[in-house]
Amino acid sequence: MSEVKIDNQPILSRVLTKISNSSAVSQAYLLVGVNDVDLIKYATLFAKVLICPNNYSNPCSRCNICLRIESENFGELSIINPINGVIKKEEILRLKEKFQTHSIEGKNQVYIINKVETLNPAAANSLLKFLEEPDSNTIAIFTTSNINSVINTVVSRCQIIKLNNNSIKNGIEFIKTSTGMNEEQINKILDFLFIIENNNIKAISLFKELLINDFGTKELLKSAFMVIILGYKDALNYKLFKKMEYFNNETGIKNISDSQSADVLIKKIKFILENMQKLEYNVNITLFVSNVLIGIGEITDGKGNRN
Repeated sequence: MSEVKIDNQPILSRVLTKISNSSAVSQAYLLVGVNDVDLIKYATLFAKVLICPNNYSNPCSRCNICLRIESENFGELSIINPINGVIKKEEILRLKEKFQTHSIEGKNQVYIINKVETLNPAAANSLLKFLEEPDSNTIAIFTTSNINSVINTVVSRCQIIKLNNNSIKNGIEFIKTSTGMNEEQINKILDFLFIIENNNIKAISLFKELLINDFGTKELLKSAFMVIILGYKDALNYKLFKKMEYFNNETGIKNISDSQSADVLIKKIKFILENMQKLEYNVNITLFVSNVLIGIGEITDGKGNRN
């Protein structure tokens, strides 16, 4: 059994090793990261593993196909990049026309669409039709640095692989990378956290208006609750070490830290993490959020003190 090992990318390594040693592949993969250079690099490696006629080893030195893929000179690999910030329908139509025949040299025909979130509506519709009528030897690799901007019907057809970004371990950039949210979205969730802490009943009554309208999908809710968890973690950091890791000297987080014990903050973090697992199942989103908010408000330090 050969192993495709990539430093600091255990999830991607496992997926590629499995593909290299078996014929079981998905029709589409979505690589999610923060660094465009890394995304292109890993998408190219992914293509090699899918196409290489040998039992791929890292690096492959037994065939010229991998060398041609590296130089973007292999006919059964197509790469689409946005032009002027957009991918148009014509690009997808050309791709479909090109892939009407089966693979001749490699194991599969592969196409990479970088920054898949830049598909315009017509291109997205054309791509969906392509994905709905898959050829067993045609595999898609998409890349994005913002999964929340990718059309949901495309995301739902992909195996999602989130890449580690070890160069960023804290600060707002870490939050953006971890959640796929922009700074405006993060600040909106942070403001909602302050409402939860200042007036839990108000948060429960307003969450449809303030949360569900903008974060109504399971993926977006996961990201929203991750921001809330990081807010509580920083409140705990400030209480224990007088410093924050994610939100730089945010007054609202200092107030949360000052108003409750470390035990309460830890309980809230654990409670949210445990409940987030329920989003993997078919749950009523409105009822789910309502129950989580009620649960946060009921957490005490064991002595009946909530905050």
